[in-house]
Amino acid sequence: MYHSHEADREYPIGTIFDTLFEIETSVPGDRKIYIDYEHPETYLTRETLKRDILLFAQGLKDEYSFKQGDIMAICSPNHVDWAVALQAPPILGAVSACVVAGEGNHNVVEDMLLAKPKLIIAHEETLEAVKRAAKKLGLKDEDILVFGNKTIDGIKPFRTTLMNHSSLAIPIKPSLEYLTTEPAYIYYTSGTSGTKKMVTITHTNIVAAMYSRDYWLKPDARYLSYASNAHSTAMVIAMNVCIKEGTETYLMKNFSLKEYCVAIQKYKIQFTIIQPWVAAALAREPFVEDYDLSSILVAFSAGSPLDTVTISRFMKRHKFPLLSGFGMTEIISGLKLCNEAAKRGSVGRLCPNFTAKIINENGEEIMNGTMGELCLRGPVVTPGYYNNPKATEAAIDKDGFFHCGDFFRVDEDGFFYFISRIKDIIKYYGYQISPSIIEDILITHPDVSECCVVGHYSEELFTELPKAFVVLRSAQANKPTEEELISYTNNQLPNQMHIRGGLVFLDSLPRSSLGKVQRNSLRHQIGQETLTMIQSQ
Repeated sequence: MYHSHEADREYPIGTIFDTLFEIETSVPGDRKIYIDYEHPETYLTRETLKRDILLFAQGLKDEYSFKQGDIMAICSPNHVDWAVALQAPPILGAVSACVVAGEGNHNVVEDMLLAKPKLIIAHEETLEAVKRAAKKLGLKDEDILVFGNKTIDGIKPFRTTLMNHSSLAIPIKPSLEYLTTEPAYIYYTSGTSGTKKMVTITHTNIVAAMYSRDYWLKPDARYLSYASNAHSTAMVIAMNVCIKEGTETYLMKNFSLKEYCVAIQKYKIQFTIIQPWVAAALAREPFVEDYDLSSILVAFSAGSPLDTVTISRFMKRHKFPLLSGFGMTEIISGLKLCNEAAKRGSVGRLCPNFTAKIINENGEEIMNGTMGELCLRGPVVTPGYYNNPKATEAAIDKDGFFHCGDFFRVDEDGFFYFISRIKDIIKYYGYQISPSIIEDILITHPDVSECCVVGHYSEELFTELPKAFVVLRSAQANKPTEEELISYTNNQLPNQMHIRGGLVFLDSLPRSSLGKVQRNSLRHQIGQETLTMIQSQ
């Protein structure tokens, strides 16, 4: 087994609210915590945030008879009041279920049907999908409220419905068992490699995560958050750590790279978290040079592992470091981000309070840098999937280790290296091929902007073949051919890793709202092409 090179850290035993607001702090009450980057005159201070959370919670009790175990869903782009809605239900022992906006009406309806909320907090941009979900759930219009200050299509704002009073809720004081097993939040897995599941996030998960490492977000810092608050990265950092540390957090409702650069320059942003595709764009887009990003002290990459080529391109253009990490909704904060200069390609070392093991396909522990599945155990690991004991049993073993479904290796200094999702491994005869190895070569071609490699099963050869999908750089006069790119890549790889399944040019790669490449969509595309070919024969 592997243990953190740092000593275990103590963390408070209590609720999220108590940890954020009842522990003595040097952060002043008038410190601005959440600021609308488009309208900076709209903000919440630490003191106002605390009061509004308590008002909201009391409103849930008075207007909707909320009690322990009831679920309130949030489906909205980022908003200054997002944390108010998120933090209020757990005060009562209720649950906040965070549904990602912007992934299509069908996905919103599916997610809502999984959670079965008693009340839904929506936004003007998500109201159509939310109403459709509410109808299927048997909820009335009165069971939907919206962010903002105006009634929209008959749906009232939550501030006038839940907070038009002066009574403050009294937070629960639950048992230790409750804190470690019952959900405060429900977040959804990305579903990029399988069916979506609801992840139980407990009070202890969040509290332990806030104390598991030294965050760079201090009271005098300015942080820019564009990732949806319904994603786990924002859940920890923007929605909790920034409150605890008193960090000025500028929230973007909708992302565009130019607006992102404008916000950094305008507000002298010092810290930000980006997805790999944003890092790649910051490294290659010419217009980025028009903006002053020098206030940034460090950027963190999250969502999916970042390839070393993109990091190198990024570091050549920008003066601030880009730290690449690994995380999952189920494991909030297991590996401590690693400076690329320290260990090239590593996603870090174990955080305090964590134990890890690497296992082979037979479930046996392996050491000495051998590739195997990463399993993690610690206080920030989910106790399981909400209302899904079968999935929980499959993911968490009898010793409490969560099986990540990812191939890793660990070096002699305890640095972890992501290899691939187990489901993404391409099985070419007796070989197990990580698509990232092929992608890391293909992306180095000067005309390639993005790429993804998936397995394509050959009915003739009875095995999987690597197939590449490529997005070329814009404005290329002499674009490379499929054969040229395949030859370029194969010449740098061992024979078993050659791109034998073909190469397809795309305008863009299919991505989730978090920016993860949806490999399932690409596999489905291959399946449809195969079906069409068979039908035409």
